[in-house]
Amino acid sequence: MTFQETFEKSISVKPPLTPEFLPEAFVGSFYELSEETTDRLPTVLCGGTLEFPSIYKLTCDPMDCHMLLYTRTGSGNLLWGKKNHSLTEGTFLYMDCSASSFTLEAAQSPWQISIFLVRGTLLATLDSLVPFGGLLLHAIVSTHSPVLSGMERLLSGSTDASLRNKLTDASLLQGIITDLFIDAWKMEAPADKCAPYLSEIRQYLNTHFTAPLRLDDLEKRYHISKYRICHEFSQAFGSPPVRYLNLRRLEIATHLLLTTDRRIHEISLDVGFENTNHFINLFKREMGTTPQAYRDAHRG
Repeated sequence: MTFQETFEKSISVKPPLTPEFLPEAFVGSFYELSEETTDRLPTVLCGGTLEFPSIYKLTCDPMDCHMLLYTRTGSGNLLWGKKNHSLTEGTFLYMDCSASSFTLEAAQSPWQISIFLVRGTLLATLDSLVPFGGLLLHAIVSTHSPVLSGMERLLSGSTDASLRNKLTDASLLQGIITDLFIDAWKMEAPADKCAPYLSEIRQYLNTHFTAPLRLDDLEKRYHISKYRICHEFSQAFGSPPVRYLNLRRLEIATHLLLTTDRRIHEISLDVGFENTNHFINLFKREMGTTPQAYRDAHRG
């Protein structure tokens, strides 16, 4: 039995479905699956961005998959177990669909959502590492969140069963879920490896990424050698401050490339690069392709 057949068998809809509202109206497109990757890798079963039909209430029996659901506009309700959860604008839902039956309905229309049903043995491993409990609701505060950036890239991918697509989807799914867990539980570096001043620098770089970074200024502010700052920051966060800042800028740039029509030189300025050629060369070095080629590949 295919996943689509399993899904259709598991759901019930009130009022009964009319011909124009097939199951795809609730979960987007069903993906072609590959026997060599399904279950072995995190795999997208179906998904897309849609407006949940406001007059319908969908109830689904337990299924062997997880759900990712992000509310873009409007709001909806999730009845999971015996508890009702409000899915308001900007809320991200990650849920184990095998744990309980659930019901979805729109509360404020238009309820526009991005939704994926996914499966893979790695998901259970990730779930076991945190106090997950089968359901996680998390408010995404920043529009530049890596969770949302990963979601946009997943949405721009292909539904066919090529190995390249399946590996790309698996990488994005793992990144989305791990970033979600890190953000939701505010996981920090161990205290013995992360002095408070290092966390302060990182927070500044995350939120003031357009500002120039001068190591001499950090040296004066913290009365610590800039060489020691670079060494300790790299130990705590995996890269020295300058590279950390550039990677943060590139993270924002990839989000803008996929979600806006701004020109490359405009995006370069938006994220803090005054020299567009430097931005393009750095992007190519870190991402393996130019910004324009990246946009073309991921936006179809």
